[in-house]
Amino acid sequence: MHKYHQEFHLNKFIHNEYNDLVIADTFRNVALSLAAIFIPIFLLEIGFSVLQLCYYELGLFISSVVFHYYILAHLPHWGVKKSLIISYLLTIVFYFILYFSESLISDFGAAGFLFFLGIFNAFPTALYWSAHHVYFIKSTDGKNDGKKLGILLSVPSILCIASPFIGSILITKFDFYGVFVVSIVLMFLAAWALNFSKDMEPKIKLNLTKIINKKNKRKNLIFFLQGIGYAATSFIWPVFLFLMSIKIISVGFLFLFSKIFAAATTYLGGKNSDLGKSRNIGRIGAIGHGLSLIFRALSTTVLTMTAFQSMGGFFGGLLGIAIDSSFFKKSHLDIANSIMSRELYMHLGRIFLIVVLIILLSFFSIINTLIISLIIAGITTFALNLVIKSDYSMIS
Repeated sequence: MHKYHQEFHLNKFIHNEYNDLVIADTFRNVALSLAAIFIPIFLLEIGFSVLQLCYYELGLFISSVVFHYYILAHLPHWGVKKSLIISYLLTIVFYFILYFSESLISDFGAAGFLFFLGIFNAFPTALYWSAHHVYFIKSTDGKNDGKKLGILLSVPSILCIASPFIGSILITKFDFYGVFVVSIVLMFLAAWALNFSKDMEPKIKLNLTKIINKKNKRKNLIFFLQGIGYAATSFIWPVFLFLMSIKIISVGFLFLFSKIFAAATTYLGGKNSDLGKSRNIGRIGAIGHGLSLIFRALSTTVLTMTAFQSMGGFFGGLLGIAIDSSFFKKSHLDIANSIMSRELYMHLGRIFLIVVLIILLSFFSIINTLIISLIIAGITTFALNLVIKSDYSMIS
């Protein structure tokens, strides 16, 4: 009887563009998940108001649109891999700014501090996502993009499932600055992980007509509504938890469970999206995630918040992978304009919710404003189900 043995070649593994991206993303995601959800809470704790944070987020999103366009236009000259590495290094500067926040506020004032913080948040984030999307699309063939995206998103998610909880423990024991230091080290490792494969120099020609994409209004609306949901979960929800006097350790515990569900559904959803099930997966995800946002807004105990955030992790993972895998599959023919169009409408969705939040703050208390904003985000995410149902330009 013959025995078949397949050797694992480390050299071949680490010189594969896709594998290197998975490794780098893992280090980056662990670094970000340790601290990212706590940054709005940190800014509130050092004296900034909710309204100031709203204007900070608004400036962040507006500038990100400009940065994405500028970065994509220059990406062929900079190189995709080099751009990713630079984004990691600039993110390290962002964490240093947070670490030295007290001194910087003293020297430059609150407005100056938020300006520098915003620049070193918006630019490296735009640089990362622009280069990341091009890198992923160029390293795949369009046939199994759903499965590969599922792995790309779920592997880092699995390895950083406990990161928010660990971050909350570090903050409780050593304050926020300890988390910033650990995140800096991990970002260095992410930059190192991309040094094995060759760089990419894609051909890019941006076209404003293709970016605005008037012919596919439903597709644009999908990204717009998705952006509203992202702004709700990444900014409004952490602020709501803090103002509801939820302890840092409990916040980490909340995100621990939601990440478990998100990692599982992202992988399974990505695998099934390659089988032509993206539309059903996306619709189920939109309904469940929309309801989870509404239920979260009405929650008053840590137990119910944990349950509905876990629900959001489960259905949000399905929604995200259905939309994103379909996007990547249909972006191979015109990578740059597809990415820029997606970022434009996603950021317009984020901007919309922040503007609504600022307006509501003039009429309601902070807590009620956050509740209303979360409910609005829940309703629009639920409505995404109807748009996905009628759209045939992207989701198959």
